[in-house]
This record gives sequence, C-alpha cells and structure tokens, in this order.
Amino acid sequence: MPGISNDIVDAYVFRRNRGHAEFLLLKRRSDGQLGGTWHAVHGRIEPDESTVEAARRAVRMQTGLDQLAAYSADYINQFYDHLTDTIVLAPVLAFEVRTGSPITLAPEFEDYAWCDREEATGRLAFASQRWAVRHIDDIIAQPAADAEIYRIP
Repeated sequence: MPGISNDIVDAYVFRRNRGHAEFLLLKRRSDGQLGGTWHAVHGRIEPDESTVEAARRAVRMQTGLDQLAAYSADYINQFYDHLTDTIVLAPVLAFEVRTGSPITLAPEFEDYAWCDREEATGRLAFASQRWAVRHIDDIIAQPAADAEIYRIP
C-alpha cells in the first residue's frame, strides 16, 4: 500500500503587468534532475516550520525574492511518486512581486522567464502545474479577482 507524504510545498510567484498576470518560471539546469524543464518554486517543509514559512524560504532561496504578499491558492497539488510508492500532497501558495524586482537564481537553475498564462501553461511539463497557474490567474491575479479573501497575513 502506498504511503502519503505532505512535506512539499509549491509556490507560484506572479506579478501584475499592464493589467495582466505574469508568472515566474525557473528552468532547471540541463545536467540536473528533470534537466531543461520549466517549473514554479518547490520546496520541502521542515519539521519545525509552517507551510507558509517553507514556501517563503523556498522562494527566497531559489529566486532571491523576499517580503512578498502571500496567498493561499485554495488548491492541493497531488501526484503519485512511483520511485517511493508515495502519494504526495503539496499545498499551493501564490506570491505577488512588484514589477522590476531583481531575480537571483539558485545554482540548480539556468534561466528564468516571466510568462503570461498561455506561455506559462505551454512551458510547464506537468498538468497539475498548468492547472495551478490557471487557477491562481483566475482567483487571485486578475484585477477583478477576490484576492484579499485568499491573502495570508
């Protein structure tokens, strides 16, 4: 029987630019795990930290961004890891950054891109990541969205 893991968090960084949301995607180094593929920010939740703290830490470590507005994306990414025979449940959070904020990539990444919804969903390898971008765009990132009810203090 497979185990269940809930020690991973997914974080999607976005900015509002000319009335539209743009999502920050990170390209993994070609010589690493899932080399050359595009992703949002992912991190492990340490035993002594909350999901929000883990997501903030992962965003800071992977992009250099800090002090961002945080939102619950009201979504749990779930997938099966066949290597460990585990069902993985990963809460999804969104972080808003100001346009022009500098990005400092962690060594495991070779590039980044700001992508609108269509480009982001075209670059992301996994269906659950594409769904998360669409969902965040709909409920949080658009000017008419009710983002404040999802905001995390």
